[in-house]
Amino acid sequence: MATTEASRQEPEHAGRPLRGDPLRAGTAAAAAPEPAAPGAPRFQPVPVWFFVFEGMFGASYDIVKSSPYAWTVVAAGAVVNLVLARTVMRGRLKMARAMLKGARTRRLAMLLIALRVGVHFVFGAVGVEATSPAAHTGFAVAMCAATVALLAYEQKVMLRALNGC
Repeated sequence: MATTEASRQEPEHAGRPLRGDPLRAGTAAAAAPEPAAPGAPRFQPVPVWFFVFEGMFGASYDIVKSSPYAWTVVAAGAVVNLVLARTVMRGRLKMARAMLKGARTRRLAMLLIALRVGVHFVFGAVGVEATSPAAHTGFAVAMCAATVALLAYEQKVMLRALNGC
């Protein structure tokens, strides 16, 4: 019995389960996410707790000045931020990238830098300087809270614009 070349070829899906194949329900391909519905939002929000890392980096100068060993907190925060960004938050980083491309977010970053420099300038003008660890810690907490609040608000505005709500 002679077989032709065409009959010996494997089907297109050979080695891959068909979508919805009940026999291979436990495989990774069968568990692949379905495409988003047309009415579903395109961008998922980044949880507000993730912005705490950004606030910590914004306040890192004062964190480091508060204690000789405080740099380890910033370094550990950087490692945790990278791990979370590459694993848990991977799907939501699309929103973070969209936010970073926006002019409003860049203005927000410049505003936070100006606020930081401005407050230290005003403190210097009135003769008060943040030199104690408690002052640096307080200033770091205030800068972190301001950063988180402003980024959460910016995300809310960007989600409305990007998702067309």
